[in-house]
Amino acid sequence: MRPTGKITPHLRKLRTYCVSPSFRFLSRKGRGVSILRKRALKRFFTVRLMIQSFFPPLLPPQGKVGIVAPSCHAPAAWLDAFEKKLMERGYQVVVHKQCSLKNGTLAGSDAERAQALMDMFVDPSIKAIFCVRGGTGSSQLLERLDYEAIQKNPKPFVGFSDMTALLNAITAKTGLVTFHGSMGWSFLPENTDARTEDSLFAMIAQGGCTLPLSAIDVDREGAAQGRLVGGNLSLLQTLIGTPYDWSGENAILFIEDVEEPLYRIERTLTHLRLAGKFKGVRAVLVGEMVGILDEKPDLDPQEHTIYGHSLKDILRKHLPPAIPLAFNVPCGHGRHLMTFPVGASVSLTLKQGQSVMEVTSCL
Repeated sequence: MRPTGKITPHLRKLRTYCVSPSFRFLSRKGRGVSILRKRALKRFFTVRLMIQSFFPPLLPPQGKVGIVAPSCHAPAAWLDAFEKKLMERGYQVVVHKQCSLKNGTLAGSDAERAQALMDMFVDPSIKAIFCVRGGTGSSQLLERLDYEAIQKNPKPFVGFSDMTALLNAITAKTGLVTFHGSMGWSFLPENTDARTEDSLFAMIAQGGCTLPLSAIDVDREGAAQGRLVGGNLSLLQTLIGTPYDWSGENAILFIEDVEEPLYRIERTLTHLRLAGKFKGVRAVLVGEMVGILDEKPDLDPQEHTIYGHSLKDILRKHLPPAIPLAFNVPCGHGRHLMTFPVGASVSLTLKQGQSVMEVTSCL
């Protein structure tokens, strides 16, 4: 049985008190009270990070599902392919009218995209929410969402890439487990992979708890348990210092990125390390890192300066030493994309050819 949970009344009261005008006024009247406020705030954020995450209800057979576009505008062919695939699985499909909007490269204004997502969450007939594509723009929605309403209407929310911001923000603010998994892009004919589809519906419709990782490249063997957190490296960086930040404490961290030069990868990893995001991490899973520029064989050396350090060497340099580490994990922009439950408690075993992740909070 999947556990449920919510922000407790005493935690909500503490949060309200910490940000109240009266407490702010008192904080300005004396250093002692200011210290008291800082301690109270620290206590609130510590407790918030300890809130037990909970799974949404499983997607029922023949259930109604919604498609939204929180980031970039998607071509009609992407929507058609995604809708067709979901209908073939027996689901009723509702494509939000917002998906047809276009505002520059985005699928509508920030307000329109946020409203579309909230429409899907508060509609009791919608049993799961899928994103048609990533790109950019999801982080602009974070302050526009009603997290209390989302918490009261839990359902599977699925996406990856730019959706990393939404996945981690929703989990951080509500405790709801979200799903780093396939979008409409994954179901285009040139990208289709049966393993991707099977992983998605095994997780959100069947409550599958075992994720085999036998084909990955294990760099350091070992076992670890912790809360699963991660997603696109660039988007994880954008959350640092915001109210939607994530913690690596006691976490199994997975990261991926796409079409980034190595110097940017190293700069991002340096920022995360200096910001303390790797402290307390118990294991790291690195995705395929598709299209990293310095590793393309067709680069013209006269027009492109090679960075001079390999991707693996950069990752080993900045990630914590002596913890289980694996590369080439199917959690990124490759054709094979496993669905990972962000915020769930997991048990990970990394052993060459025999790696597996068990979602312990499913049991």
